[in-house]
Amino acid sequence: MRISFNSIGSLGMTSTFQAQQQQNSFNTEIDKADSRLEKIEASREKYAEFVQSSYPIYQRATPTQLVNKQTNSINIVAGVYYNLGTVNGKPLNGTPLASGGFNSNFSPKIWKVSGSSIVTPEQEAALKMRQYYSLPERQEANEFVAVFMSLSRLAEGKKSVDSMNDDAMFAQHFPKFAEGIGLDLSQPFTINGKSFTYSQGTLQMTDTED
Repeated sequence: MRISFNSIGSLGMTSTFQAQQQQNSFNTEIDKADSRLEKIEASREKYAEFVQSSYPIYQRATPTQLVNKQTNSINIVAGVYYNLGTVNGKPLNGTPLASGGFNSNFSPKIWKVSGSSIVTPEQEAALKMRQYYSLPERQEANEFVAVFMSLSRLAEGKKSVDSMNDDAMFAQHFPKFAEGIGLDLSQPFTINGKSFTYSQGTLQMTDTED
């Protein structure tokens, strides 16, 4: 029978390797925990924003007018409750969300509580508001909201003028949307400080893009 022993140096290397493995495993667990906490916090912030944006809808608060008619300008700020004109004579109001999307009175968002079958008062109110409007009305409202969100992304530099002009939905609904909010397309106008003109169905930027 042959018995062999590891050298002291080898034992040191083995010990160091095991310590490194344990440290890597520990760091991985910390990273996973941090990621879970970040997701939880993001979900909380999104829920808080959703609740905040729902209050003026359910309380039928007076919205902010989107257009300053004296300067023919639009200023879009996330979290502000705006009027986006009317659909079939009914006011279209809502709030652009910092987390993305738009919460409107025609289609108020219904927040589903994970793992719960209880219907909240907010969910009941949202359902009743949805039922108040016909399907064609909600569809037209969604088209106006889509135009608004395109203008918002244009102002943020997330969409180009060319992409707006190539968007058939935008081309179809923008003139009616502009008329509803009181934006004069026969004159130059600004969106969040950027200048534009609209002529013969074409949107143009009149200042230099960065």
